[in-house]
Amino acid sequence: MKKTKKTLEEQIVAFLQKQQGLSIKQRRIAKALNVSSARYPQFKETLRTLADAGKIERRPKNSYCVPSKGEEIEGTISFSSRGFAFLNAEDEPDIFIGSYDTLTAFQGDKVLVERYKKQTGKNPEGRVIRILERSQQPLFGTLSRRGENWVVVPEMPAPLVSIVIENEIAGMQAGQMVELYNLIWDNRKSDPRAQIKQILGTPENPRDDVPILLKMYHIIPEFPKPIRKELNDLDAQISADVLKDRLDLRNCEIFTIDPKMAQDFDDAVSLTQNKNGNWELGVHIADVSHYIQPGTALDRAARDRGTSIYLGETVVPMLPEKISNEICSLEPAKDKLTMSVIMTVTAAGDVLDYRISPTVIRSVRRFNYQEVQEIIDRKSGPCSGTILKMHRLSMLLRKKRFESGSIDFDIPEPIFKIGESGIPTEIKPSERLDSHKLIEEFMLLANRKVAEYIAVHRKKEKLPFIYRIHPAPTDEAVDNLYDLLRRLGMDFHKPDPVTPNDIRRILLEIENLPFKLFVEQIALRSMAKARYAAETGQHFGLAFQYYTHFTSPIRRYPDLMVHRLLKLYSQPVSSEDKVYFRRALPKIAELSTENEIQAMQMERAFTKVKQIRFLANKVGNWYAGIITGVLDFGFFVEISDFLVEGLVHVRTLEDDYYVYDEQNHTLKGRRNKRAFRLGDRVMVKIASVSVKERLVDLEWGE
Repeated sequence: MKKTKKTLEEQIVAFLQKQQGLSIKQRRIAKALNVSSARYPQFKETLRTLADAGKIERRPKNSYCVPSKGEEIEGTISFSSRGFAFLNAEDEPDIFIGSYDTLTAFQGDKVLVERYKKQTGKNPEGRVIRILERSQQPLFGTLSRRGENWVVVPEMPAPLVSIVIENEIAGMQAGQMVELYNLIWDNRKSDPRAQIKQILGTPENPRDDVPILLKMYHIIPEFPKPIRKELNDLDAQISADVLKDRLDLRNCEIFTIDPKMAQDFDDAVSLTQNKNGNWELGVHIADVSHYIQPGTALDRAARDRGTSIYLGETVVPMLPEKISNEICSLEPAKDKLTMSVIMTVTAAGDVLDYRISPTVIRSVRRFNYQEVQEIIDRKSGPCSGTILKMHRLSMLLRKKRFESGSIDFDIPEPIFKIGESGIPTEIKPSERLDSHKLIEEFMLLANRKVAEYIAVHRKKEKLPFIYRIHPAPTDEAVDNLYDLLRRLGMDFHKPDPVTPNDIRRILLEIENLPFKLFVEQIALRSMAKARYAAETGQHFGLAFQYYTHFTSPIRRYPDLMVHRLLKLYSQPVSSEDKVYFRRALPKIAELSTENEIQAMQMERAFTKVKQIRFLANKVGNWYAGIITGVLDFGFFVEISDFLVEGLVHVRTLEDDYYVYDEQNHTLKGRRNKRAFRLGDRVMVKIASVSVKERLVDLEWGE
């Protein structure tokens, strides 16, 4: 009987099956099957078809093999800017997924991945075999024309595709950033399709930076009509009836210390010394809870916003300015309602006693940090006697806190001076003065004592409350930190378990080393994220057993809730109130944490785009920097003057052929043995800047 001739598909599969799982390059397969040059394009298309159908596997460098049925794992896919991705699965190491194996997934999709039995790199490898659930994250991209169609190139991280737009809305123009919805992508061979939900702005226009961010995160700065009505009805007058149950501190020397440009002053401080030599330290916080009543439109808006958002000179406040900048702001020479923590502190820095009370104050002066620092340095000026005593006490409290293991990350942040065009004219690292540390220590102590009041002194009552907790870092994060220190030539013994004091000892050891800032940043990244919680828990970074946020109710909703609870618990507490808050507080804590994370993401995105706009005018200039990351394709350098990162691509290192040492995160020249390591100081030139892609390319030089 005559044999039926095998199709090209069957020949390819049969050939690869004989290779017993080995990856074979495309041209070698063609040669083995005697594929002519005329049939080669058809052969390549057949390979792609077989790979898309899952009958063979596409591997790196144009090679293929038969599928080796591996373990199937569910997780969330996370893309890189270069198209490859990782699967993040619970209790599993991240699985590398090549750009050719992501199927039709987009950032944040829940997917099913088959993990390969063999791996060629550091991470396990696999391929997406099914999209289980599309992400609910918003999808953004830049609009352009492709023939007759509108298409959108998605913002990274995303697969390297263009999305065909199926609708048109008024005002569409090439170059605009848009938000998409109704994403459909069922077949890798066809383009994904979606519809435009809204136009955000034009990324090329610096003045659109803030509007784009606000629209991306669905933030509406304006307050709705019901809130404006409540504001008009708000009684800002302080009546005698309001004052009768408050401690009157209007004749005390109390003042505020804030940033120079601050409009809302929500904390004030006072300090006196009694005849026993003990200090009486007062921390007085604007009593926002007196004006914002539960269940009102104002309260709901504050809860939903959760925090004020700071985007350079633009502020999206948690509360309307009439409350934050006028009614509740602790302006000098005006009677203001406050919640005060008044602490008796010994000469050794121990808190003997404290009380928490509703108060009324009249600030004698509004200081900024620079003014107070000048008084500390010159030892003279307005209120200098009190300020110098405050400085001494704050240094004592700080020393005592560090001795208990508290970690201090002294990492500067970029400060902008933005011109009329929306482009920064100056970027410089933030300065941390003794005046900043003074207020920081007093606020930390007040927050700590408020938490201890509920968690310790009233422990038997089991009162529902909101705490600020910070878990210990994971074992993996600690291993990575100590591994980095070893590669930097520092021989630290890794303790088990790690304590705050262990991290603090590392920071002390590197204090005068050139890569101090870099190691501090890595150590900070190794920490778990602090969050709000309705249950007690340690604050690892501060080395406090109990901690909360009490000192900023104008800009943080948890602080407002803490004030309300303190007032409620100053009277006999009903079982109904306890039941209600046990149900409500976990949700409030979770929402507040989510809002805080979102605000941080927005602020970082704003900082990044402004840094890149600033550098766009510096192309060709040379700067000193420090290597913050080394990979096989190059190394990242943070420019010290501007705290902005760029990439030196390995292809620009023309003096040698550089080989990547994955274990030691080093690029090393084959001939001259020059090495580029984490933490090295280098000189770099700004080669190119892409505002659209948020990328800075650098070139290394001696």
